[in-house]
Order: sequence, then C-alpha cells, then structure tokens
Amino acid sequence: MKLSILCIALVVLGSYGLPGAADGELDVEYERQESLEIPGLTAGCHVCEWRPKLNQKPAAEQCGVNDAGEPIIGLFECGFSQDCERVCNLLSCGEG
Repeated sequence: MKLSILCIALVVLGSYGLPGAADGELDVEYERQESLEIPGLTAGCHVCEWRPKLNQKPAAEQCGVNDAGEPIIGLFECGFSQDCERVCNLLSCGEG
C-alpha cells in the first residue's frame, strides 16, 4: 500500500514538477548507466553457484588422439565457479 502511494506521488511530481520550483531553478544532470544492477540492492552481490552439467567435448590434451589423428572425446563436468568463470573438470576419456 505504501509503495503504491509512493509510486503515485512520484508520477504526480514528475508530471507537475516540484511545488515552488519555477522553470530553470533546478539544474539537474542525469548520467545514463548501462547496467541491470540496481545500486544498493544488487550491486556487487552477484555470486555464481556451482551447478555442474555433463558435457562431451574433444580432449586432446587430457586423452590424446586416435589413430586418425582426431582428438579423443572426453566426458567433462562443466559449471561456473563463484567468480562466474566457466570451469570444466575431466571425468573420463572415451575410446579412441
């Protein structure tokens, strides 16, 4: 209820201006920010959570290559660290 009244008051003030403020008395500069975070509420609070998913991808460094010279496919557990960096851990190598 209080939030509704506040929103209505802000709309009215935005439409009619502040009482007693003549044109040009208020010099307000606005700076546009390209962010989805609301300062004070979400700024600096985002932390990624480790939720691994299984992925198959070429793993030449860990598993080597087959007779044709193609990388052997490995099974990886991939997710995001708390710093939101993608991390993949090798679980097993496929057959070459």
